[in-house]
Amino acid sequence: MLVAASEGQGFRYEVVERTEGFLVRSRCLDSGAVDEAESKLFRTASVAFRYAEMSASFDRYAAARMAGDEAGAELVELEAQQALFSELSRRLMDDGMAAMVLDAWERADEERDRRRFH
Repeated sequence: MLVAASEGQGFRYEVVERTEGFLVRSRCLDSGAVDEAESKLFRTASVAFRYAEMSASFDRYAAARMAGDEAGAELVELEAQQALFSELSRRLMDDGMAAMVLDAWERADEERDRRRFH
């Protein structure tokens, strides 16, 4: 279930509640495609929200730089978001993990169960 979203310049960073925690995934604003390879899973909602905000801030900064802008305001915002994410992540001991790792573990568990029952 989608619980929050932060918009960057080209991507929306969605926080999705799952049984394992909170998944942050990027969705292209032009095509609507989700980049599963970049998804990250967090134990806590607050760290997932901070990560989504930081990612959107980076997206806005990168877009401004690619457009040739000085991007001073975007850089200040990005650095503030990075500091907030780092502090909260450290305090809650939630660095997140690549969602692909969780998917690999789940597939390995299913394979082990399949072999055990057949």
